[in-house]
Amino acid sequence: MHGDAVDQVRERTDIVEVIGQHVTLRKAGRNFKGLCPFHQEKTPSFIVFPETQTFHCFGCGVGGDVFNFVMQFERVDFREALQTLAQRAGVTLEQAAPPPPEVVERHARLYELNARAASFYAWVLWNSPHGAPGRELLERRGVDRATAERFQLGFAPDRWDALLTWMLKRGATQEEVVAAGLATQRDDGGAYDRFRNRLMFPIRDREGRVVGFGGRALGDAQPKYLNTAQTAIFDKGKILYALDLAQDAIRRTHEVVVVEGYMDAIAAHQHGFENVVASMGTALTEEQVKQIRRGVDRIILALDADAAGQMATLRGLDVLRESLGEADRPVLDARGLVRFERTLKADIRIAPLPEGQDPDDLIRRDPDAWRAAVAEAKPLLDFYIDAVIGDTPPTDPREKSELVDRIGPVVREIGDEVVRAHYVAEVSRRLGLPEHVILRARPATSRRIRREDAYRPRRPIASPEEHLLALVVTYPEIVAPLIPQVPEEDLLDTRHRALLRLLTGVTPEQAAAVVADPPEELREHVEALRELMAERPPVYPGQIRIEFDEVIRRLRRERFDFRMAQLQAEIHEAERAGDREALRHIIGLIETLKSRFPEFYPDRSPYFRDVRDTG
Repeated sequence: MHGDAVDQVRERTDIVEVIGQHVTLRKAGRNFKGLCPFHQEKTPSFIVFPETQTFHCFGCGVGGDVFNFVMQFERVDFREALQTLAQRAGVTLEQAAPPPPEVVERHARLYELNARAASFYAWVLWNSPHGAPGRELLERRGVDRATAERFQLGFAPDRWDALLTWMLKRGATQEEVVAAGLATQRDDGGAYDRFRNRLMFPIRDREGRVVGFGGRALGDAQPKYLNTAQTAIFDKGKILYALDLAQDAIRRTHEVVVVEGYMDAIAAHQHGFENVVASMGTALTEEQVKQIRRGVDRIILALDADAAGQMATLRGLDVLRESLGEADRPVLDARGLVRFERTLKADIRIAPLPEGQDPDDLIRRDPDAWRAAVAEAKPLLDFYIDAVIGDTPPTDPREKSELVDRIGPVVREIGDEVVRAHYVAEVSRRLGLPEHVILRARPATSRRIRREDAYRPRRPIASPEEHLLALVVTYPEIVAPLIPQVPEEDLLDTRHRALLRLLTGVTPEQAAAVVADPPEELREHVEALRELMAERPPVYPGQIRIEFDEVIRRLRRERFDFRMAQLQAEIHEAERAGDREALRHIIGLIETLKSRFPEFYPDRSPYFRDVRDTG
C-alpha cells in the first residue's frame, strides 16, 4: 500500500458525496451544512467545504478530510477507511505481501502446541491426583465444572518437566516447546516447565485459538500470576481475556465491561454477564481497545475499591503507567481515554466497586449489586475529576496549580463543546478559579523549558502542519514527551493523524523505533517529511522544544483564521441571498468561535493598544 494510492483516492473522491450519504446537507453559499453526526444538536454547525475537501463541526470541533470522516463515522482505522474509499473510487490497492510460508507454518505449529498444552492441563485438573489442589481452589471460588470447561481451565503439576516430557513423547522438540513459551531454556542446554503447581487459564484470541496461558500460583509461590512470555503469536498487550466468549454479547448489547483478572471475567460469565472481558491485571492498552471498538457504544472499566481511589488507578488514567511485561507497550492515560471516547463515539465509564470487594467477590456474593454498579458507572471525567481533586479541594495556590496542570489538558480533549464547557465550569467551581485558567492550563512538560534555551525559530520550512510532523519524525526522542500537546483535530492530513496516534503515549525510545520503521502505508510520507529537515544545521534539544511549541501555536492560529474566513464568506453569501435565518446562524457560529480567541492569540498588552481592537 503506497502513498500514491492515498492521493489517487483523494483525487477521485468528492467529500460532499461521501458525507451526503450519511448527513442531510444543504447548500450554504459555496459550502454545505447539516446536523453534525458526531454530537447532538438542533441547529446545524457541521460545515463541508468542497474547495478544500474538508469538513468541520463548529459545535464539537471534529474535522478533517474524507478519510477522517469515514474513520470516525464507521469507527474504523486508516487502513480500513482507505479500503472503503478506494473501492468506491475504483482505485486498486496494492495488496500487502502474504507472510512467507515458513512463517505461516511456524505460527500454525505454535497454535497446535498451545492447544495440546491446554488439553494436557485440563486432563490433569479433572483426571489426575496432581490436579486436586486446582479442583479445591475452583470449588472454594464457586466456579462450576461447566464454566471451567468452557474456559478450558487446567492445572500444571508441581513437577519440573511434566508438560515437557509429555510433549516430547508426542513428537514435539524441546526447541518448539520453548518457542511456544511453555518451557524455559537452561544454561546447560536442557529445559524445564514454565508453569508448575498453578491453576492454568488458557488465553485465546477472538477466533478461539489458544495463544498463551496465565497461571495462578497455589501457596506462597511468586509471582502469584505468571503469563506466557511474548511469542510469535502471543502479545499480552494486544489480547483481551474472554473476548472470544464475550463478542456476541458485546455486539448484542453494544456495551463491554472490562475487569482486571481472569477470575473476575469467569465469575461474570458464570452468572450470565457475558459482555465482560479482562485486561489480565494491567491497565487497558490502545491495542486492546481496538479489539472492541466496532459497534460499542459504552466501555465500562470495573475497578475494585482498593484501586479506585488510589494513585494506582490514577496512574492508569493520568500518566503513562509501567510498561506491560516484556512487550513494553504503553497504556492509555486519561487524555488518551478521552480521545478514544471521542474517536470511537463510545461513552467510557468507571464503575468503582464497594469497599473491600473485587468483581469476582461482588458477583458471587451479590449479582444484583454488580448489576447496579455497572448500571451506575460514573462518566470517565466525573470519576477522574473526583479522584484528582478529592473531597476537600486544596487552598494552597501551588497545589491548585498542580491540579489544573493535570486536569486542564484532559478536559481540553473533550470534543463536544457543551460537554467541555460543563466540566470546565465544574472544575472552576470546585477549585475556585476562573474558567479561562482551566482552559489555558498546559501539561507540566510544556513549562519546563529553560529561559537560556529559548530562541527565535527559523523561517518556516513548510506549512505548520508539515513543519510539525517533520520535527516529530526528525527528532522523535526529543519531542516524544510533547506530542500530547498536539491538537489532533487540527491536522488535516490523515497520514499525520495516523502517525500521531502511533506516537501518542510512548517513551522517547519507542518513538524513535516507530519512526525508524513506520507502517508501510506511512513509510514514503515519513521519508518525505525527513527531507524537509535535511538541510538544517545541528540544533540543541531546548531549541527543538521551543520550535515545536511555536509551530503548534502557528498551526492552531492558521486553523482558527481559516475557519473564521470561511464563516465570513458564508455571511456575504447569506446577505446576498437575503437569508436572515442563515445569517443569524452563521453569526452565532462566529461568536462561538470568537470565544476561543484567547486559545490562539496572546493576551492583550496592558501598556499598548491591541491591533485586534482596530476596525
